[in-house]
Amino acid sequence: MASSLQQGIDAAKSGMMEQALAHLKDAIVEEPENANVWVWLSAIIEDEEKQTIFLKKALEIDPANRPAQRGLAFIERKKYIPPKPGEKLSDYTKPIGVFKTPSQAAANVAASAQADRPVYPPQPIAQPAPASQPVEIQQSAPSSARRPWVDILLYGLVLTVFIIIGILIGTTLLNINIPFLNRPTQVLSALPPNEGVFALNEGQYAEMKLHLNRPKTEEGIPQLTNRHPSIVINTLVITLDRLQLLNANGEGINFTTAPAENNTKVLEPNQELAPGEYCLVYTLNPEKNEALYWCLKINE
Repeated sequence: MASSLQQGIDAAKSGMMEQALAHLKDAIVEEPENANVWVWLSAIIEDEEKQTIFLKKALEIDPANRPAQRGLAFIERKKYIPPKPGEKLSDYTKPIGVFKTPSQAAANVAASAQADRPVYPPQPIAQPAPASQPVEIQQSAPSSARRPWVDILLYGLVLTVFIIIGILIGTTLLNINIPFLNRPTQVLSALPPNEGVFALNEGQYAEMKLHLNRPKTEEGIPQLTNRHPSIVINTLVITLDRLQLLNANGEGINFTTAPAENNTKVLEPNQELAPGEYCLVYTLNPEKNEALYWCLKINE
């Protein structure tokens, strides 16, 4: 079976970026010291700050990694020279190469199917029999009639599928709370302005800046007075099952999460927070004590 990294590469080259991101998140867990994992991850996301962090991580693992060097050089160049139309990071992190768009991937699949289709030699055209010779007419055996219970079973399966689709549409697109579902989708007053992690403070989004390991300054750390804040997670880079909420002493704070609109998640601590700094922590490499941090501060 192909590794998660290879599955992510194949999905990215086919234009299936969501599947690629899911596989690469697994690759982080399986191969945290593989520089190629971090280079690929940087190439399929749009956030430049996260791209920089992931490329620097790749160079920390492999200082001679050419794709990571080219990628950082491209990001630095964009500060002074505007990129060309359509120019993106993956153009410079070669041998990663340029990703195919979904339409290109579909065209390639169709072309491949056409190429694999067997070619048969031309069949001779049957000539009518002379009028003087009797023509033998062969009758095919009548096909057995389909049993009624098979039709009933097929109709039942189709009806079940449509019911399930209707439930999913109601719970995701229309935010309808179905009674037998345990976790209805929350309705946010407004969606986050961009991808990232945000503290919801009096109806306003305050972005929690991403840091590699615990930040040493308060730059990008929102200052709040609400001691029971809501944290809105609008990123696919992390998975909730590996996320921790820690105070300044490294002690864990219990929290609950709930799905919200547009594939976002809302995280809320189970207790009122005392004044101080609190960070969401996503562990990358326990042996090297490396983790991603998003922090906020509760003021008096």
